[in-house]
Amino acid sequence: MKSNQQKNRSISTFLGNNNILLLVPNGLPSHTNKEDQHSLTDLGFVLAQQLQSYAVINNKYKKTLIDLTDMQAVKTRKKVTDTFLVHIKRFTDEILENDMAPLVLIVQVADTTLPQGKHILFGYGQGERGVPEKPHNPTISPSQISRYRVAIEDQGITTDLAPPGSIYCGHSPDHLNQLYRQKNYLEGFYNTNVSSILLTLAPELVREKGLAEHTAEKLWRAMQQFQQKMPLVRKVQLKSIETQKEEDLQYIFRIHNDAQYDELTRESYIDELAGSIEKNGLLHPLVLLRKNDGYYKILCGFRRFQAAKRIGRVWIEAKIFQERDFTTEDFFNISLAENTKRRNLNPVEIGNFLDTASDTMHLNNTMLAEKFGETLGIGAPGQKVSHTTIHKYRKVNQIRTRNESPEIINDVINEKLQFSIAAEILAPIKDPHDRDSLYLEIIKPLAPTRPQLQSILTLLKERETGLSKAIAHKDVQLLLTKAMDTPQKAATFIRLMQQKGTQSAVTNQKQFTKKITKIRQQYFGRHTSKKDFNLTPDSGTANGELTLNLRINQKNYHEMLDKVSRLLHQEDLFTE
Repeated sequence: MKSNQQKNRSISTFLGNNNILLLVPNGLPSHTNKEDQHSLTDLGFVLAQQLQSYAVINNKYKKTLIDLTDMQAVKTRKKVTDTFLVHIKRFTDEILENDMAPLVLIVQVADTTLPQGKHILFGYGQGERGVPEKPHNPTISPSQISRYRVAIEDQGITTDLAPPGSIYCGHSPDHLNQLYRQKNYLEGFYNTNVSSILLTLAPELVREKGLAEHTAEKLWRAMQQFQQKMPLVRKVQLKSIETQKEEDLQYIFRIHNDAQYDELTRESYIDELAGSIEKNGLLHPLVLLRKNDGYYKILCGFRRFQAAKRIGRVWIEAKIFQERDFTTEDFFNISLAENTKRRNLNPVEIGNFLDTASDTMHLNNTMLAEKFGETLGIGAPGQKVSHTTIHKYRKVNQIRTRNESPEIINDVINEKLQFSIAAEILAPIKDPHDRDSLYLEIIKPLAPTRPQLQSILTLLKERETGLSKAIAHKDVQLLLTKAMDTPQKAATFIRLMQQKGTQSAVTNQKQFTKKITKIRQQYFGRHTSKKDFNLTPDSGTANGELTLNLRINQKNYHEMLDKVSRLLHQEDLFTE
């Protein structure tokens, strides 16, 4: 991660697990001389990771372009304010909201070698009393500074206090070190409960990447004893929770923010939940993951998050995990357990869970059944879930992901359509037009039983090759209209279709008989009977086969066979 951060020139942010906020305002070297180059950003990334502290690290702007320790310069550039100061305030507020005193460590590198061979100078606003040009604006108690110095020197790093009023003590009212001490300076920052220290490092400590990381390790060992650990369940700002990117929704299996499926958002449910939170507070905290970009993503509680936003909440309680704390499978199981505590997943959400788990962990249906089948509770009691059951849930969800048949998905969610019919009859239909026609014009208005639906499908397929074409046929539409006016709609429709089929068969038989009579007279003579020559449809086959009856004897068989041969070459017996 460190190398990736270094390649991506940006102001990087990290969420923490304690009261320390690490700031590296000028992480890039200012000089082009290779001997003056340093790897302060490497130190910052390693130290933030080891301390598990909040951090804002400038790896984008060189000090020669803008000095981010100078608040007057920062305030004049909104983009810099939004990417630097806003995050500092967000992190500080979170520490304070959880009843802890923030400890802000501002780390910079000296332009030249430090005096008397010291490695680190400590600045806490120690100017000279009574000297306006060098105001004395302490940002932490000297006794606390002494404890930090002892801990760092125990790691073999020599320290000293910056000379009063020097550029390394952070005494200027416009200095980043004074951010929390100046009233009416930057709105919302003034807070005497925040302690701030400016650490100026000798260039040799960060001369190259390896040295910078080694220094970070020493600072971590020294400072970890002073951190106050955050509780597992803490307050976070809703604006620190991201839900816009696809990866932020990785563990959210409730259907959400899908314009095609209005009913899926369950607006009434969100309103009811929002009212409950406003009246009784949040009974169950969210479960969040700390990401590597300074924000959280939701593991469990997306609807509680939506409800809290709806009533204008700024803070919300959440149980916090780090992504590296567990495996991906662990997070899927945690999310599944949390999501099914209060309300089971509906069939489409189960399919969404299975598809996401399959894509993320590269699992086939058999593996999904083994890992999650029992927890999902989708199989028969006491029996293992089969891979075919998993397949059914995924097939229904894929109707949604392909943006097909939204009414089918809505009705499955709202329990207006049996999942078995959706999974076993509708989902296997490849053409969405056929699927929609069958559901909207047959299943939904007629409400057939499973056997009735199978009969209807058989009757429709006998008429046309495509379901939508068969249903749109004027005869079928007329029969549907008649059936809808009866108490037993499905049964009436089947009966009418069967009658229509029988009538068609009788009509076709009459037409065929008339055609064969004409052929018999043309090829074999007007007085030839059916016993001499006849063709009849074979009702026992499904391929439109014909049975030939031909009476021959020793004298006429050459002539009769010749006539049959000419007949077969000249007549199309399979058309009306």
